[in-house]
Amino acid sequence: MNRFKIRPPSKASMIVLAGMAVVAVLVVLFQMQNPMDYEIYSSESIHYDKGTVTAVTAQSLEQEPAPSNRLLGTQTVEVKMKNGQYKDQTITIENVLSTTHNIQVKPGQSVIVKVDSPQNAQPYFTIYNYDRTIGIVAIVALFFLLLMVVGRRKGVKSMLGLAFTLFLVVGLLLPMIYQGYSPILSSLLVAVLVTLAAMLLLNGPSKKTLVAILSTGAGLVISAALYGVFTAILHLSGYQMEQVEDLLLVSQNTGLKIGQVLFVGVLISSLGAVMDMTMSIASSLYEMKQVSPGVTKGQLVKSGMAIGRDMIGTMCETLILAFVGTALTTMLVLVSYGIQFDQLLSSDYIAIELLHAVTGSMAVVLSVPATALLSGMFFAKSAGKS
Repeated sequence: MNRFKIRPPSKASMIVLAGMAVVAVLVVLFQMQNPMDYEIYSSESIHYDKGTVTAVTAQSLEQEPAPSNRLLGTQTVEVKMKNGQYKDQTITIENVLSTTHNIQVKPGQSVIVKVDSPQNAQPYFTIYNYDRTIGIVAIVALFFLLLMVVGRRKGVKSMLGLAFTLFLVVGLLLPMIYQGYSPILSSLLVAVLVTLAAMLLLNGPSKKTLVAILSTGAGLVISAALYGVFTAILHLSGYQMEQVEDLLLVSQNTGLKIGQVLFVGVLISSLGAVMDMTMSIASSLYEMKQVSPGVTKGQLVKSGMAIGRDMIGTMCETLILAFVGTALTTMLVLVSYGIQFDQLLSSDYIAIELLHAVTGSMAVVLSVPATALLSGMFFAKSAGKS
């Protein structure tokens, strides 16, 4: 039973958590001083409020032919509003089910209602979507529960590190880029903070943590260098991204640097894989040194390269399959247009997605020798503390 005993966090963990808290406070202060107050499409008359369907008073639905078998038509529903201007009021909504907007509801269903209430006009209500709040919270809670049950102390630290990463991306990276700060410098700042927090929180200050941090930094430098070379070869910039027209409007009002935004996606998408690779190799070589103190620098480097080769295949395949998974729908649409292979291969979309996948994969591959060499330098003389 002792192994299930909850131990208080170590002094090193407390220091790291305190540092993360300080960073969080600074981020909040930055947000207060630099609010994102520009919106492309702003309408004060439109709100999205929650409601519960109390009754379906009428409906005229027909089944769509196979294979979808969805129902199309209209429903007349009564919805009791949970918040907003019409809180606790029951409103009647004509819910249209089409091929592109198919939100079939039933009594007891929680929904999001689009409320359009312009001045001097009758308000207009539509069923915008299902209210997925409870489902999302439950799924996230289950994920965190699994982290804590399986990973225990490490799982809790992983949960905190993940929450901190998401907080930095949403609370710092996006506002900085949106308001005209350099996307390159902003993403590097966030990458450094994420790396330090994740590595130190999970493993504490140690030689293997230091090696992993330095190796991750080397991987990010490699990723940035590859990005510069590949974008020049492929003639790419942020101006070929989707929704660039909207970003142009933002840029005119906030100073958003569109040309550098593509770099942010490449850096952030490769960061996690590089961190995983460097810590795995550094930890393995450290344990090897602990078991065999007489192992030499050359043997550590050689072993690090061997471990890295075993991991490269699956890691790179993970990145490429992630690219294929996210691009699958778009590629199906492009194929449906009858696009020829050469045309598809030279399209902006494929070039940008390929840039993400290949740059991240190459950064992972090249981080292997960097980690092996640094491990040999730091671990060869003494094992130190883990």
